[in-house]
Amino acid sequence: MSKLTFENQTLIPGPGQSVLDTLLQAGVQIPHSCKQGVCQSCLIQVGAGEIPAQAQAGLKAGQISKGLMLSCSCYPQSDLKLQRYNPKQEMLTTRVVSKRMLRPDVLELKLDGELKYQAGQYVTLWRNDTIARSFSLASQPTERFLSFHIDVRPNGQFSQWAAQTLQLGDSLSLQGPLGDCVYQSEATTPLLLAATGTGAGTLTALAKEALTQGHTGPIHFLMCARHFQSMYWQHEINKLARQHSHFQPRFLALEGTPLTGGEIADVYPLIRQEFPPLNNVDVYLCGAASFVNKMRKQCFLAGVKPRNVFCDAFEPGG
Repeated sequence: MSKLTFENQTLIPGPGQSVLDTLLQAGVQIPHSCKQGVCQSCLIQVGAGEIPAQAQAGLKAGQISKGLMLSCSCYPQSDLKLQRYNPKQEMLTTRVVSKRMLRPDVLELKLDGELKYQAGQYVTLWRNDTIARSFSLASQPTERFLSFHIDVRPNGQFSQWAAQTLQLGDSLSLQGPLGDCVYQSEATTPLLLAATGTGAGTLTALAKEALTQGHTGPIHFLMCARHFQSMYWQHEINKLARQHSHFQPRFLALEGTPLTGGEIADVYPLIRQEFPPLNNVDVYLCGAASFVNKMRKQCFLAGVKPRNVFCDAFEPGG
């Protein structure tokens, strides 16, 4: 049975229990958010012991060399000696320059900070030393400010605070960027972009980046929702379509009064019925994890090669 040593405490993980859950159960306050190995807010340092490979998946070489691991992804097979890690040494301090509601539950937040990133990547924003959430960028690297579209959840510890309390001029710590859902296609390759929720902002930025880089192949943009009333950002998407004839958006929902140009349609069978074969298409998916996972499967069934699918799945904070 593996044993954890943390700040003079000896802890024994339960069957199938991660290091993070073991620490939290013992009352140790470790920063965490997605518990999926994505946001990297639960980094912890290993002083001694063998680190399982999956606990360092996605980490940079410099982080691995420091003995860092994702505590949420570590299911120890041997004894580990652990210590806290201060992520502030990897953080960028930014300043809030703009806030506005794009719809009643979507906040556009703009930050001033010099960050090297690619359109489609995500970063982790820190409210304080323990509360952090990951958000995908809705801006291009050429833009002056870093832009985020934040789904304001009723009980969101970060999103409610950002919407109600965060003020212009306030400082905000940022960690990242991460993610490989970035434009990496040949200029003539047909693209299929599909988004739900605030993924619309991220994939619009990615589409702009593709066009900026001279993409000439057709770009099919599917904005998907359960209800048309939950959609937003249509004017920016349609503006892009007016500027580039090979950028072709469609707005799909299961119910509600269709928007101008909108369709009542289920995107999952539509992919296989209207787009086959997709064996020569690059696919970019962004939105709720349930949507991304199901769409990825439908794309595979329609002939898309796994290496040609790039995803950014939004995991809820917790």
